Amino acid sequence: MRFFLHDRRLLVELSRCAWETLKTFLQAAVPEPGAVPAAVVSTQTFGDYPDRFHPHLHVLAPDGAFYGEGLFRVAPQFQLKDLEKLFRFKVLAMLLRKKITRELVRMLDGCRHSGFNVFTGRRIQPRQKKSLENLAAYLIRATFSQKRMNSFPQPWALPTGGTV
Repeated sequence: MRFFLHDRRLLVELSRCAWETLKTFLQAAVPEPGAVPAAVVSTQTFGDYPDRFHPHLHVLAPDGAFYGEGLFRVAPQFQLKDLEKLFRFKVLAMLLRKKITRELVRMLDGCRHSGFNVFTGRRIQPRQKKSLENLAAYLIRATFSQKRMNSFPQPWALPTGGTV
């Protein structure tokens, strides 16, 4: 959505929507009192133009929640479509408060393809070190193209006509 292209502060809200969605699901799935889920959310964007801009999130989360004195319970599998629907609802509600109209929400709800997708990879066990490293590297990969970066020998040595 181009709202995120023109107002990058909304990306923080997008991350918050993802966290709240995941937290809701994991707390419901783990029947322990005071269950506390955890997650690392990394905002990613690709494309600079409205027709190619693609904001999305990479989320690294344990498949359960912590409770009691350092205990952890694995959550049973849940339907990703249900997670996706709640995430979509939270994002559209946030955008309705900040940027969009009810008419646009109704139009988006009528679309055949929602534009939202939740993907989960396979569960990684604690001792699968290489898989954990690969997942962490994917999560933190650069959010900008290194090919588009310029290097100047001194910070004040801008190209002719350049401005900071």
